[in-house]
Amino acid sequence: MKNDKETYGNLRQLLALEARYVARPEVLDEFLAGGTPVRLDTYGAMIDAGEFNPDIYVVKEGLVRGTYMDKNIEKTAGFALPGTLLISFHCYYGGEPSYYRFEACCPTTVIRIPRDYFDDYLHRSHEFALWVMSAHQNQLFYNECKNQVLSGDAKSRLLQLTRRLSGLVDGSWLHENDTPDNHDQRVKTELYTRWKAIFRIVPSKIIASYLGITEQHLSKIKRQIITSGELLK
Repeated sequence: MKNDKETYGNLRQLLALEARYVARPEVLDEFLAGGTPVRLDTYGAMIDAGEFNPDIYVVKEGLVRGTYMDKNIEKTAGFALPGTLLISFHCYYGGEPSYYRFEACCPTTVIRIPRDYFDDYLHRSHEFALWVMSAHQNQLFYNECKNQVLSGDAKSRLLQLTRRLSGLVDGSWLHENDTPDNHDQRVKTELYTRWKAIFRIVPSKIIASYLGITEQHLSKIKRQIITSGELLK
């Protein structure tokens, strides 16, 4: 399948933020060119728990969350915004059925890249392999940050989650002629805009399950943050 590069131009820019290692645009274009768009309805499964699916996914539009069962309680492991690279490592690395269920929080489009294509490209392109390694390091960093986030009080947990959900590694996506001060303000504005959109998309009970607080407590904190504009401070 040959993808329209104009269609994936913005997606490629978001995907580049998955790693600190900077790959040339054509490297990521070739990666995306091996994929096929898959459209998911709200709560539709990208990969279901217990399913064996070692393919690689990139969120193009919408929002995906990972869930798992803790005894009889469904818990949220994390969220994936456009540009996020998603893999069930139980399937890809362990050769086992997926532990997580990856589902859409709203009508969502993901790009499904077959594992064979992904593995072949890793062997063919040293630059792509370095980018993937850096992206995986970022995911490990995110997992450590998640533990840090969940160790604070409820309000600080929510503020930190906002920043992690942004998908921003640094300000490299901004205009080259921006000053450092402009960088900071534009990043903060982007965070605020994205988080307000997520508030509209994701039910409070889902975010509360991720933060480990009640839905009522979350609603109170959300109102405080949005009305005060605290994310922009």
